[in-house]
Amino acid sequence: MMKPHPSVSEYLLYFFFFWVVFSCCSQSINARNATTDPSEVRALNSIFQQWRIRATDSWNISGEPCSGVALSQDDFEFGVPSIRCDCPLSLSCDCDSTACHITELSAPGLGIRGVIPEELLKLPFLTYLWIDYNFFYGPLPAFIGNLSRLQTLSLAVNNFSGTLPQELGNLVNLQGLWASGNAFTGKIPEFVGNNWTKLTELRFQGNSFEGPIPSNFENLTSLTSLRIGDIYNGSTSSLDFIRNLKNLNNLVLRNVMLTGTLPSYITELQSLQKLDLSFNILTGQIPGTLFNMNSLRYLFLGNNSLSGAIPDLQTTPQTIDLSYNLLSGDLPPWGDMTQLNLVGNNFTRNSSNIRLFPGLECLQRSFPCNRDVPRYANFSINCGGPEKISNGIVFEADNRSLGPATYDVSSTQKWAVSNVGLFLDRENQHYVQNTSSQVRGTSTPELYENSRLSPGSLRYYGLGLENGLYTVNLFFAEIGFPDPTSHSWRSRSRRIFDVYIQGTRRLRDFDISKEAGGVQRAIIRNFTANVTANHLEIHLFWAGKGTPDRNYGPSISAISVVPIHLFRSSDFVPTVGRIPSKERNRTLLIVSITVAVVVSALILIFAIFYIKRKKEDDEDELCPKISDFGLAKRYDDNKTHITTGAAGTFGYLAPEYALRGHLTEKADVFSFGIVALEILSGRPNSDNSLEYDKIDLLGWAWTLHENNQSLDLVDPNLAEFNEIEALRVVRVALLCTQGSPSMWPSMSRVVAMLADDIEVSGVITRPSYLLTDCNFSDSTGRVVTGNAQGPGAAQILSPVNVNEFSDIIEGK
Repeated sequence: MMKPHPSVSEYLLYFFFFWVVFSCCSQSINARNATTDPSEVRALNSIFQQWRIRATDSWNISGEPCSGVALSQDDFEFGVPSIRCDCPLSLSCDCDSTACHITELSAPGLGIRGVIPEELLKLPFLTYLWIDYNFFYGPLPAFIGNLSRLQTLSLAVNNFSGTLPQELGNLVNLQGLWASGNAFTGKIPEFVGNNWTKLTELRFQGNSFEGPIPSNFENLTSLTSLRIGDIYNGSTSSLDFIRNLKNLNNLVLRNVMLTGTLPSYITELQSLQKLDLSFNILTGQIPGTLFNMNSLRYLFLGNNSLSGAIPDLQTTPQTIDLSYNLLSGDLPPWGDMTQLNLVGNNFTRNSSNIRLFPGLECLQRSFPCNRDVPRYANFSINCGGPEKISNGIVFEADNRSLGPATYDVSSTQKWAVSNVGLFLDRENQHYVQNTSSQVRGTSTPELYENSRLSPGSLRYYGLGLENGLYTVNLFFAEIGFPDPTSHSWRSRSRRIFDVYIQGTRRLRDFDISKEAGGVQRAIIRNFTANVTANHLEIHLFWAGKGTPDRNYGPSISAISVVPIHLFRSSDFVPTVGRIPSKERNRTLLIVSITVAVVVSALILIFAIFYIKRKKEDDEDELCPKISDFGLAKRYDDNKTHITTGAAGTFGYLAPEYALRGHLTEKADVFSFGIVALEILSGRPNSDNSLEYDKIDLLGWAWTLHENNQSLDLVDPNLAEFNEIEALRVVRVALLCTQGSPSMWPSMSRVVAMLADDIEVSGVITRPSYLLTDCNFSDSTGRVVTGNAQGPGAAQILSPVNVNEFSDIIEGK
């Protein structure tokens, strides 16, 4: 059978197919053989030379910039310099009839230092410029306004400063501007709202702009994402301009001095998924329909002055933050259905729904838990990690999984934590950072293995504290960034935040790695706080600085808060239990084991020394410097003291014994105080090689104590030590060396004070024997007295000779 001939329509179909294939092939060949405009090649070479970067092998093949991936539509790779080109296609076989033009330039995260070169103007077809995460500085050059085709300008996380030049208003085709994380100043220009009407995304966070936000932003009806943050100066702003921005899905106006009420028409923004108006001055009630927007997933209205009750909820946003407002009434019945933070309001404590908010009654504005009936005088927290014991202190666990609007109260209602904030542009929201590397610069690296993170506001509270002065110890280490010296784009990350204690800013623009001298290094900051209402608040706040589109916000490793009654006798003495029973038992166990080990070691050392000394009589304050303590003198119970010639190692002898020969049963208490100071300072009680005011250890200790500098006494070879324990030893030693034996504690009381079983009680004042500048001369074996104020002053030898001995018994 003969095959039928093709129809006319089939011939036409075949012809069309081959024509399309031939056309596409010829266009492809033409595009691949086209060359880059020579003037643009020269400009690109100059730009790369100034920026000290080079093209990669994926483009610039055989010296032709518009080749390889430069002809593709693939997304740019962060940290890799690259371009994209537009090569017009031609149906002719003349390969020289077209020229390629550079339309996109990408150089983010390359550590480029310098300014934007004017050679950019030689790239007139440029529509896209991405130079984030570098070190560009100075004002933004005005000539950028001449890049009339520019549609996307991204220069976030650099060091640009000054005001935005008016010439930028010429960029009428601009669709996206990312300028967060710089130091731009002045007002946001009016040309943004007048000229950039094609704008779909605008980011102005982490700068130093002044208010108000221009009202002509209402013209930016194409906006889908608007992020402005941290305006501190200038005039306040209102929300009136958002009414026409119906395409918004992301609106962040955080900490920008917004005033007025929440307008009801905000619910007309039916595409809105995230709304952050926190840390402003908004008043009035929450519109009843706000919680019923089907698209809304994240709502942050915290730290305003909103009042009234919470509206009913019909749909369920994923996250709601209403903390630190003036809201009142009953708690909502849907508290267990969403991330909800209601800390710092005035809700009814006896609400029937309080069971849905465990511990929230402790975190209302009145902070009623244990108010006026304090239970605690300290607390310590291992932020973001499990319970740990460090230097005998129990740091309680803080390893609950927090979210963007959560709080947690410890089971004992001793402390609490509240977190607010959503990490931008992150799929996974993690609020804890862990490290397997050992943090340097500390003897307690176990406290820095994890850190609690927050993208916005992180608060820790001490609850039920006895009123008085406390020392707040904050432990930091940057374990989330690589070392800046690595010069990788990730090392460009900067974490900058503020620290408030009891509402007062104590640290501003705090950069952990900068202050600690690098990443993976520990740093501790100490503050004094006055607790007046049985409540302490530590607030770590992100004010928009740093790298707001990647890693940013507060980070803290541990917190320890203790009363400072051990520092000075004038400070308050807590009357409530200082150590929880669990911690106390552990402490007693540690002390018991330590004492047993020390005693055993001393016995062993004494035995070894005794045997060795018998064999080597000529081998030498292992020969003990204090060898004549414990020589007993018998006297009747009805005697207050005996008078005898002083015998012993001078400098350790009680003053009434050394100067007048009076010996009491507490003489060894004085000697113990001197030895305690020697152990703490790592030096002898008298050292003529030191500066004049440091020769006598006890006199120097008193000078430091009177100037609140007692910690300067500690052995400088100790890199890390417990400051509280060191100060306790100093106070006990000074109490043991008072001018009158009647003021000395018994040795049993000394032991109890050192173990922190009782307070270091008693008023201590500089002894009178130190006021006469009394010292012991090793060369003469005599006491040197006088009012000499310098090493060249005249000295008088005391008649007391420590080598003579006689007894005189005196009655009461």
